[in-house]
Amino acid sequence: MFFSIESIKIELIENQFGLHLKMQDHQCPLPGQTIDETVNIISKNFEILKSQYSKTAKGKLKEEEINEVCLKIVLHFFGMYNSWKYSNEKEKDRDLTFLEKDFKHPQTIDIVLWYFKLKYPSDYASKSSFLLDLSPADLLVYEKNRDDFYNFFR
Repeated sequence: MFFSIESIKIELIENQFGLHLKMQDHQCPLPGQTIDETVNIISKNFEILKSQYSKTAKGKLKEEEINEVCLKIVLHFFGMYNSWKYSNEKEKDRDLTFLEKDFKHPQTIDIVLWYFKLKYPSDYASKSSFLLDLSPADLLVYEKNRDDFYNFFR
């Protein structure tokens, strides 16, 4: 089954464990999910992110870029929350709705940075700052601290 979010095509394939989601550059299993629930949650979460990011971007980014970033974040958190829900007894009643606190989550920041870093290598901090409501300098400090943290363990 195919559906679209802002002209981005998503395929949901039913299997014995639930669903498998496929997109142009993303795939993930969604155990225990139904097509209707998945379409509803992805659409709802996308609207939550797009509403926030459209405000913070204030016309400084292309709508397609906002849509792509929002969908990447939605799919990341949906996949993560869903895996918790079906792999951890304490999380079985987890709501799969994107939470306000997730806007400041390091993985959200990383997804935005990586997206713009691939698209605009020399201007990614500036582009990312429009969505994250942080200055480019603060984003570069965040990125350096994150890299230092991960490199410490190598």
